[in-house]
Amino acid sequence: MSVADEPERPRTNVADQPEDVLDTGEAGGRAIRGGALFTGAYVVGLLLSIASVPFMIRHLGVVDYGYYVAVSAVVFIIGGFTEAGLTNLGIREYSQLRPGEREPFLRNLVGLRLMLTSIGVAIATAVTALAGSPGIVVAGVAITGLGLLVQLTQATYTVPLNVQLRMGWISILGVIRQATLSGLFILLVVLNAGLTAFFWANVATGVVVVVVTLLVLRGTAPLLPAFHSGAWWRILRETLPYALAAAVGLIYFRIAVVLMSYVSTEEETGIFSAAFRIVEVVGSLPWILVSAGFPILARAARDDEARLGYALQKIFEVATVLGAFIALGLVVGAPFAIEVVAGDDFEESVPVLRLQAAGLVTSFLMVTWTYALLSLRLYRPLLIANAAAAVVAIVATLVLAPTLGAEGAAVATVAAEATLAGVSLWGLSRSRPALRPELAVVPKVLLALAVATGVVLVVPASSFVLSLVAGTVYAVVALVTRAVPEEAINALLRRT
Repeated sequence: MSVADEPERPRTNVADQPEDVLDTGEAGGRAIRGGALFTGAYVVGLLLSIASVPFMIRHLGVVDYGYYVAVSAVVFIIGGFTEAGLTNLGIREYSQLRPGEREPFLRNLVGLRLMLTSIGVAIATAVTALAGSPGIVVAGVAITGLGLLVQLTQATYTVPLNVQLRMGWISILGVIRQATLSGLFILLVVLNAGLTAFFWANVATGVVVVVVTLLVLRGTAPLLPAFHSGAWWRILRETLPYALAAAVGLIYFRIAVVLMSYVSTEEETGIFSAAFRIVEVVGSLPWILVSAGFPILARAARDDEARLGYALQKIFEVATVLGAFIALGLVVGAPFAIEVVAGDDFEESVPVLRLQAAGLVTSFLMVTWTYALLSLRLYRPLLIANAAAAVVAIVATLVLAPTLGAEGAAVATVAAEATLAGVSLWGLSRSRPALRPELAVVPKVLLALAVATGVVLVVPASSFVLSLVAGTVYAVVALVTRAVPEEAINALLRRT
């Protein structure tokens, strides 16, 4: 009996849920509000982390905190490889599959995630032990790896929430995760716990969040994983091209940091790293904001190219406005940001941060076109774009960093970002000419930047105050010139 011939089940399952909100006029508004919720949750999580980590650092001391960071780096690498684009692939496939196909797909996706992450953690633990690392580091990789397994499994379970555009719950789950972890860190400090307990805090946090996620999904999504090798192979075959592009993308963004230690001085490397860390944190915002619209892009790519073009145009306009807004704030407020994060000794990082901040505009555009290419299954231009960015980052760093130091590496990073955005747009336009964006928003954004910059140049104030002034002036001009799409404003105000 085929899926289509199965009798209707009395219970409510994943195939019966209102994922078809993606086909309604309500989808865009939900995605826009979802992007705002994601950003708010990210900021709250960042503040919670800032509130707890200083206590943890002082409690553990230099040596133990160094072990904790080393373990975190190893587990981050594991997560980068075993994630393999499965979450984005899951959202795209779940958006495009017919109702009867969604449940088996999600169950097998969860099973595949469990298998890949388990293997990755086992290999990393073994390699760490064979490399002669201290016992506490080996144990930390195994324990924190278990936490990673739970975390990535929970991320897979959120696929239906993403496709149903239930962005409020996804945001709440993110806040719960960070609040639980921060609370456990503070509790362990109060209890005078050892380093091992802090590793286990990651596992406990993952368990809490996955339990809450399953409660939210109860009755609306399959909770038991499936272990069918044939289905796994089909998923992996679809994932590998995107996973390769994502891996190259991971390299290009961080290659300048690695090369700096070989082609420049330790001081210049430190100056660059302080600015890079700030941009790395802020650079998550484009992915957070644009990801809210990814299910809509995926569904439109399957059914309606005209709707896909409309959605991409509006996302492009919002991305251009927001990218310039955040870049402006970071350029003007760079002295304040460096002082807070790194201290007075890193004053030379200010011009480096300003250079890197300029790349945030192209970061927003790059993310927009990356999701467009993924929605359309255009893996080749996606891989070409990421490879081109990696080449530019490597060559430019090797050429510029030896003479210009940290500023040269910053220019290389910005050039790589621009290359990735430009080649991604080229690949999209070449494959789908109708999806080429209209540029009417660009002059409006440039005008807003010019007016805001002019005000900053004549107002005497601290960099923090100036960043607020610049952002306010920019926002006013952008609204007056209607650079912000009316649909976005109406969605935030919940107007039809």
